[in-house]
Amino acid sequence: MLTQILIVIASLLPCVTSFRSFQHRIPNGDYVPHPCKPNNIWEGVGHFLDEGTGFRNPFGEDFEKEGKIWTEALCRKDSDGDGLTNGQELGDPDCVWKENDLPSRQRGLSHPGNLSSRLMMRISLAIVLVTKYQNQEEWMRDMCKPKEFVCPGLNESDVHTLNMSLPSGTKVPAKPTTYMCQIYDFESLVPAGDYHLIAVEPRLDNKYVMHHIVLFGCTDDQVASDPFECGMVASEKCQQFLSVWTVGLAGECFHPETGVRVGTHGFKRMAMQFHWNNPDSHSDWVDSSGMMLHYTANRRKYDAGILLTGLQIFVLPPRQPTTTVKSTCTSSCTSQKFKGPVYVTMAWNHMHYAGRKMTIEVYRNNSALTYLSYEPIYNYDSPQVQKYTEHPIQLLPGDEIVSTCHYDTSTRPHSTFWGEATSDEMCFGFLTYYPKSNMDDSYCLSGGPDISYCDPTTYRNCSDLTKYANPAWVNTSSVYQSLQNNCRPFTPCLQECVDTIVDLKKNDPCFQDDMYDYIKNQMLSYNPLGKDIMARFSSCEREVYKALNSRSTQ
Repeated sequence: MLTQILIVIASLLPCVTSFRSFQHRIPNGDYVPHPCKPNNIWEGVGHFLDEGTGFRNPFGEDFEKEGKIWTEALCRKDSDGDGLTNGQELGDPDCVWKENDLPSRQRGLSHPGNLSSRLMMRISLAIVLVTKYQNQEEWMRDMCKPKEFVCPGLNESDVHTLNMSLPSGTKVPAKPTTYMCQIYDFESLVPAGDYHLIAVEPRLDNKYVMHHIVLFGCTDDQVASDPFECGMVASEKCQQFLSVWTVGLAGECFHPETGVRVGTHGFKRMAMQFHWNNPDSHSDWVDSSGMMLHYTANRRKYDAGILLTGLQIFVLPPRQPTTTVKSTCTSSCTSQKFKGPVYVTMAWNHMHYAGRKMTIEVYRNNSALTYLSYEPIYNYDSPQVQKYTEHPIQLLPGDEIVSTCHYDTSTRPHSTFWGEATSDEMCFGFLTYYPKSNMDDSYCLSGGPDISYCDPTTYRNCSDLTKYANPAWVNTSSVYQSLQNNCRPFTPCLQECVDTIVDLKKNDPCFQDDMYDYIKNQMLSYNPLGKDIMARFSSCEREVYKALNSRSTQ
């Protein structure tokens, strides 16, 4: 199965990579919005097909005539006949942009090749001759239709559907990014019984705002709720991944021998997390999106689970054509988490718009074994779900799972942070597997400089690493007591403070190099005691630097 996928990908590379190189030859070339699919990007601006293959649209023809470069003539032309110049549509209204410069405007963009009725007659014959479409309306109708959800299991007998959604008229906050959650009592919404969830589809109301929906399983004591703002998970009691939908997916269809156990002996409470993307901070938007849950009492052979792998907490530098980050679910982690073999039936990658390539690879006994995902041309709007229906991939305790993400920030003027917003970045892989009884954990993540949370050998000898997230422990630690006794916040710098910090940095691995950066940025910064520690450190920052460097040269 994977060999076939790689062959298909290899065959597509010549026609796909062509538009990638051209994106940087026009202003905002990698951020042109799809004319009729909110939150989607039209990757191949000069082509009829949004993925950037096949025949050129009028803008592509004009781009070709100008030697495939951005010229003033191309900028001032109105290729699609909609009354706006190409420069106005692409964020260069004054026609001053040069390659590798930042456009004067990066919002309010539109497609310069979205054909107007005025151009229809001129090009309709060309469309008939060179494409499968008979006219402009047929072309746009095909480009705008949602992806079809195909799941053979839905044709089986005794499959029922439950619609769970936000209440009608739920208000979208006037801010760029919001995570909204709601907790549901599944058990009270269906007849009593033991079921398998075999497929999940999105029910999209406001497509302009919806980025993703996650379905979580909760503990039995979780109470149902109205919608509320939340974080990356709905609550501490709702952290088991059951299904994930994001822009570009039609839904999730589980392997024919698996299903997620729900009901009497499964998840009785569920939570949905909605990620709203509202970059222009509209104040009048509402949404009542949700999910359709397809379930059956004819339970399948295995219970399924979802494992989230990847990296949290990283920063991408600006204006870099290639930046790579890596996350390792170590052999120690899988030895702890796996009670026996598990079998991966589906894998897909998740980055945002700076993402260009991603792989998830399995290592066994320090040797590369196979890819779970291999996506050399990543497109956020069209996730490539890699299914292993006939031959699920076996993972064993002691295997390593390595996620590698590649990014292009060459058009971004500022650093890009790991985070929740679409303008931030992520590096996650979702693996659907069975049997869940052999691995009941939903996470195998690393953070910062590839620190695996479940593997202390990656802590760089910082034995107290995870404790710094606990304010109660920090308050009683010898480190904090010493800093309190010898340092004052911010200023002035005391000699005893210099000696204390130098001693820490020389002898405590937690305060050395990128480990301290990790602790400082991701643990200390989130609690008042941690901020007090950083304030005391900052009082002698210059003096400590001089002391450490002078001693290192002696």
